[in-house]
Amino acid sequence: MASPEFHMRKDSGELRLAITVSFAILSGGFLYVGYLLTRAGASGEWTIVSTFKGWTLYITSISPGLFVMILGVVILRGLPGVFKSLEHMAPHRT
Repeated sequence: MASPEFHMRKDSGELRLAITVSFAILSGGFLYVGYLLTRAGASGEWTIVSTFKGWTLYITSISPGLFVMILGVVILRGLPGVFKSLEHMAPHRT
C-alpha cells in the first residue's frame, strides 16, 4: 500500500502556523543570544571613516548583543510580509 503524499497548500492554516512558529523560534533565538551577549559585556569595536566629494562618513560599531537583538526584531517584523506574499501566491477561490 502506497503512502499518501503530503502537500501543503499555500493558503492552508498549517503552512501559516509552520511559518509563524519558525519565525518565532528564529527571532526568539536571536533576541536571547543578543541578551546573553549584552549581559556578558561582549564588545567588538571598530570604526570606519570615509571621505567622498567633501562629505565625511563616520561609522562606528554598536554592541554585538544589541546588533543581534536588532536582527531578531527585523526577522519578526518581516513576518507580515511573508503572509502577504502567500496571499498573492494562493489560488483564487471562485
